Amino acid sequence: MPSGLFKRENDHWVFSGPTPPSFQGYDKDQTKLLVDYILQLTAEEQRRVGAAMGHAAAAGGSSSSGAKPVGNAGRGMPE
Repeated sequence: MPSGLFKRENDHWVFSGPTPPSFQGYDKDQTKLLVDYILQLTAEEQRRVGAAMGHAAAAGGSSSSGAKPVGNAGRGMPE
């Protein structure tokens, strides 16, 4: 993982930093835990996270990068 957030351990991706005791014994990729958590965030929680990171516009769906949106989120499907 380029960000260093995860590392490979026993053929699975695990968090690089400290983890809560509830993670012990989880035998799948911990990246799935993170994705499942993110997908459960409400719109309000997304705004709070974005604001805490200095990206208040992130929850609104706007992009300051100037990148042009790709149809079907770049999944290679026709628009």
